[in-house]
Amino acid sequence: METKTIRSLPAFAVSLRRIDQARLPASQVTQLLDQPMVPFYQIDEGDFDKEVASAAHTVAVVADKLRRLASAYGEWNYFDAHAFFDLYPAQVSLLLSMSERVSTVHVSFYADLLLPSFQRMEQYWAQEFVPAYQAGFPFSERTDLRSSFTSHFFEIAQPKLIAYWERTLDVVRAVRQALSDDIGFLSTAGGSEERALWQPLWPEPAARGLADELLPPLEQIPTLTLSTSFPLPAHRQPGRIRRLRRLWARKDWRQRR
Repeated sequence: METKTIRSLPAFAVSLRRIDQARLPASQVTQLLDQPMVPFYQIDEGDFDKEVASAAHTVAVVADKLRRLASAYGEWNYFDAHAFFDLYPAQVSLLLSMSERVSTVHVSFYADLLLPSFQRMEQYWAQEFVPAYQAGFPFSERTDLRSSFTSHFFEIAQPKLIAYWERTLDVVRAVRQALSDDIGFLSTAGGSEERALWQPLWPEPAARGLADELLPPLEQIPTLTLSTSFPLPAHRQPGRIRRLRRLWARKDWRQRR
């Protein structure tokens, strides 16, 4: 797993803490928006309350889609995710993670990526913040020894990212609060799972030069990531015939005893 896959706030937080190990990243949001999103996924931007209300509606509908996915999945010989979710294939690869296991299907939907606040923050991170960090590094505690690149990082680049980060956190928390009584969201909320996924890459200490505002504990970082698991349709389970034959053989053996 690489931290360049920034599709949620926990993933972004891990990337921040490991910025001294990062190569110049490509923006996931720029790839996502390379083709237009259908209106359903377009969340209002600008005004805080409008973004929260619009995002809450979109996330609730996506959560409902995930709940209906279990019954729809078995109706396809080969599940067409971009048709079911009304996304371009390239968008599916960013917004969705789907894996078939022996007898189950696990799906994650990275709804943080849909937020205008997250999109603005992630693009700024990739296109300006990381280059500014690399130009200003290594950092000196003495301000009189700082280069113009280091001063730019501390005085302009980092305060701007802090503002974007705090706005995104506030939006995600407000959306979660707005959906606190929504059974569809509650049954598919995947925050704990997403944070646990990134825990192995959570470095201690964090990279030098980062402000405390950018370094909250992992367990305090909210996310709108959704996830669900459901049984893999029987006819799609690998080795099903072999397992059934073993089961029949055991039953036959017991009956003959």
